[in-house]
Amino acid sequence: KDIREGPWVQWGFFLQGIGEGGFAKVKLARHRLTGTEVVVKVVAKRVWTLPFLCEPELMASLDHPNVIQLFQVIETNRYLYIVMEHAGGGHLRSLVPEPGGLPEEEARRLFREIAGAVRYCHAKGIVHLDLKPENVVLDARGQAKLIDFGLSTRFSPGEKLSRFWGTLLYSAPEVARREDYEGPPADVWSLGVVLYFMLTGSRAFLANTAREVRRRVTEGTYELPPHLSQGAQSLIREMLTVDLAQRPTLEQVLGHPWLSQGCRYSAHLEPV
Repeated sequence: KDIREGPWVQWGFFLQGIGEGGFAKVKLARHRLTGTEVVVKVVAKRVWTLPFLCEPELMASLDHPNVIQLFQVIETNRYLYIVMEHAGGGHLRSLVPEPGGLPEEEARRLFREIAGAVRYCHAKGIVHLDLKPENVVLDARGQAKLIDFGLSTRFSPGEKLSRFWGTLLYSAPEVARREDYEGPPADVWSLGVVLYFMLTGSRAFLANTAREVRRRVTEGTYELPPHLSQGAQSLIREMLTVDLAQRPTLEQVLGHPWLSQGCRYSAHLEPV
């Protein structure tokens, strides 16, 4: 359907809706002149959405092959249109067999890309704070792309945050307890839950009620399927460590022996 007001008259038109969240709608669009398909995140400008309007500014500072690319920002009196690269390969969640998970070799390759992208963001002073399979997409070549920086924020080393948005199933214990927390360790925990899902096709802390989910998260209560290799189990256990002092950094995660298998270089030594 054509957009008959504002900048879309000259820029392009929507093809279909492909997602909707609590504060935005996501649509597929096509550029009129080039025919290029893009993803457009439409955020209504309301008082309660003001914290999420910083997403374009954060994305504009990122340039990484495993982070979705920002093309353009269009602002009207009522809406913010965030125009981004369309990866086209589908969300990670829909590509992981449930139950069962991905073969370890494939999961390792994709997780290496995801963790490398998050490490890059941290090096740029940005924490994601909403890492989950729904926020990773694949492009036509099967390369992982990190998306949705709506809950992200800038941070300084050692700075404590007090924003408790996100998805409880992927939240770190300190976030679930509503304590002030450091962003990078919280992202590491969420990545551990993502890796668990990629390898098993199930959620580590899934329960019948939010209260029970919160208890399992804060206590770090989950079960590892016996079919996982010792290396995979070791990395998951390390990332899902409740004690912040014992939880690894992303540098340590990327240097883990399981993640380094079949890799021609050390991902943790990639330049930022």
